[in-house]
Amino acid sequence: MLRLPPFRYAAPGTAGDAARLLADHGPDAMAVAGGTDLYPNMKRRQFTPRVLVALRGLEEAYGIEANGTLTLGAMTTLTDVADHPVVRQRWPAIARAASLVSSPPLRNAGTIGGNLCVDTRCNYYNQTEFWRAAVGYCMKKDGHASTGRMGSPTWPSAATRSSRAFTCRTAPGGP
Repeated sequence: MLRLPPFRYAAPGTAGDAARLLADHGPDAMAVAGGTDLYPNMKRRQFTPRVLVALRGLEEAYGIEANGTLTLGAMTTLTDVADHPVVRQRWPAIARAASLVSSPPLRNAGTIGGNLCVDTRCNYYNQTEFWRAAVGYCMKKDGHASTGRMGSPTWPSAATRSSRAFTCRTAPGGP
């Protein structure tokens, strides 16, 4: 069983407090919303933040405003976006994209903001620390070259063997 690395969980009450915590801790801190992508990545040691700054308590980051324009709060769940009647009527592509993300339990926890910020998928990178150490690290985490095999049906990575990695957008909710 993969376990999370040790970390401190901070739950700020305002966006200003969250921004300050993230700035104060620099690269040792990461923001967490739904956590449906971040926690598995932490278990695989792709990320090992010492501080997680929770965004769940930020009331101003929730909600859907669908008047003449559409405004989605970053903490709005994918389920709320997919099921919102006005979004479904006036912005059906956005509702449909949100409805296609993963499975119902993950859509219930996952947020539109997290989906837009999701880490790029790669079959070389999205493995355990043990696996990555055995095959060689890619440049995205601890390595010096990209190890993906572009176009391979077995390893559908977005990178080729090179000194530069090329990634593509994988989140259905994003542009």
